[in-house]
Amino acid sequence: MNPFRFPFRLFCIGLCLIYGALEMLLLFPLYTPRRKLRAIQIWSHRVLASCGMKLSVFGGLPSEAHGQMLICNHISWLDIMAINAAFPGRFVAKDDVAKWPLVGYLATQARTVYVARKKGSGGNSEKIRNVTQALKDGDTVTLFPEGTSSEGRTILPFKTSFFQAAADAQVPLVPVLCRYPNPDGSSPNPHTAYYGDISLWQSICMVIRQKQSCVELHFLPPVSPAAERQETARLIHDMLTAKQRELG
Repeated sequence: MNPFRFPFRLFCIGLCLIYGALEMLLLFPLYTPRRKLRAIQIWSHRVLASCGMKLSVFGGLPSEAHGQMLICNHISWLDIMAINAAFPGRFVAKDDVAKWPLVGYLATQARTVYVARKKGSGGNSEKIRNVTQALKDGDTVTLFPEGTSSEGRTILPFKTSFFQAAADAQVPLVPVLCRYPNPDGSSPNPHTAYYGDISLWQSICMVIRQKQSCVELHFLPPVSPAAERQETARLIHDMLTAKQRELG
């Protein structure tokens, strides 16, 4: 193992975080909405590169001409970086993210919609209305409907509340399969998953100690919202599961 790999990559990640915070603090007020998205895209590419992570995108990217909701399975904190590097937009994320050092600040400045982790904690109905309005305004919003991350071997059951926003806004939903393959192409790579009792620091260390790793995003055909959000969720869950089995 190269003894300089870990400290060098950690240094690069630190630089990316500091630069991103300064850009959002000092320059974002001067940027147009399109320029903000481009800045987020460039920054996300740099974070992935700093981690030694190569991004591969398959399938047709969505259109920028209208609002849409991306529906993606959730494996790692790197998922957000990968999606923003491929097709930047807004995210629906658990409220814990807002408390992460520096990363939480960056996520907030990128207009992330935070969701309460516990049911009955209040406020999520207003957030669904906010997401609906964002979609009507032409924004792209990414949702991780599993509600938590996993090792990446299966697609967990979906929580369907935020599917209502796409139905109310009458925008398409775009299924996106995220996977972290091993060097031989099989999946998942056990060093990239951030789930269970693994801490964020432990996950970062596991990722950057690898010689090189890869994240794949597979964009599937868009789906029109059905009358019942549960029906839409089942269809997309089946599409992602089928694609995951196809890739192995």
